[in-house]
Amino acid sequence: MPESNSVIHKDLTNYLKHYGFFFPNAEIYGGLAKAWDLGPYGAELKRKLKNLCPHNVGCDSQIITHPQILAASGHLKNFHDWLVECRQCRKRYRLDNLISSEQFSVFLSQKDKNNYQVKKNCPRCGKNDFHPPRQFNLLLTTNLEITEDKENVAYLRPETCQGIFTNFALIQRSTHRQLPFGVGQIGKSFRNEITLHHGIFRTREFEQMELEFFFALPKEELPHYAKKTQDLYFNYHFGWGELCSNSHRGNYDLSQHSQHSQKDLRVNGTIPEVIEVSFGVERLMLAILQDTYHEEKVAGSQTERTVLRLPPLLAPFFVAIIPLSQQLRNTAYQLYLDLLPEVSFSLTYEEAPNIGKAYRRQDAIGTIYCLTVDFDTADPNSSHYNTLTCRHRDSMEQIRISRSEGIGDDKITKSLSEITIMNANWENEPTLPPQTISNN
Repeated sequence: MPESNSVIHKDLTNYLKHYGFFFPNAEIYGGLAKAWDLGPYGAELKRKLKNLCPHNVGCDSQIITHPQILAASGHLKNFHDWLVECRQCRKRYRLDNLISSEQFSVFLSQKDKNNYQVKKNCPRCGKNDFHPPRQFNLLLTTNLEITEDKENVAYLRPETCQGIFTNFALIQRSTHRQLPFGVGQIGKSFRNEITLHHGIFRTREFEQMELEFFFALPKEELPHYAKKTQDLYFNYHFGWGELCSNSHRGNYDLSQHSQHSQKDLRVNGTIPEVIEVSFGVERLMLAILQDTYHEEKVAGSQTERTVLRLPPLLAPFFVAIIPLSQQLRNTAYQLYLDLLPEVSFSLTYEEAPNIGKAYRRQDAIGTIYCLTVDFDTADPNSSHYNTLTCRHRDSMEQIRISRSEGIGDDKITKSLSEITIMNANWENEPTLPPQTISNN
């Protein structure tokens, strides 16, 4: 059994890179600054996380965005941050990140922003010598023609929701939905951020999970309904960071698109109001990985282990098949191939110089169970013939479970189902029957 169960509050970038969750983009060419690719385990975690996102109605709109969409939504005019640059070291900062929220509010209230004096020294060089604040547009552009004329410019979408708004009338008519109903979309968005930091927390390319919930308000309520945003924050290793935004967008977006396109987006004579829930997928992944990362001493030994206590619905793999020895690799791999089409849970195959290293590696990527093929498994004279050692990630307890002579009768699947229902249940911890044989 593990001796401790403490969450470690530290930067996991190197750990996640080492174990194949994230890789620096184009690393063999020196890397593209602050850009990340998903490794095999990060991709699997992300896929499972997105599968948990409930949608009333789905949508999948284009990344390349028509300029008139962003003109109507206000992005072309207003989607910017305020940038300041140190004259001494040329380090650039978002002004709202450099000064206090009170000071930034004072700045926004000033009519002549060119003469604003930053009352803080540069964190890099310690000097107080900044260029005047200027607007930094966050939109990323692309060109749709061979020649780079301004009339050919389009944009990479800064948020997924605009595709939902512009398709709203078509979605509503094709699905015959009446208010209220929600439309969800998961997809890539792009923002030309001034400052990129903390690994995958803030990048130019990221993925959003957004739900736009459309509804109508009684007319007498409209003047009294307060439009507002409420953000949810998570305490990351670098401090508190935004995890989710919940916004009452009113009917601004649909009204703007109706006006600019000259199309009727009303339902029963009313422009619907919108409540939006927006998650950054990578930020949610980082929060989950940080929250499930543990370092602990193994009871009864001097060894330590690192473990990701991911819920089974999110663990990259539910079960790993491992041969105890190289002599058993063919038997173990055949079991893996036999099980692949038979089971509903995620499955992987692992080989390592010794079983302890294989267990530690699977712990480190969050695999719930390890099934070990040992010499008793293949020995007809053994009392444990056609059985496997089943090791549980969190308790490290091990039991024997039976495998079938003909894989079709699914005894292994049944045994695992008896051990845990966690493959379909988020809340309960996996538990093993009491016939423990060892800990490792």
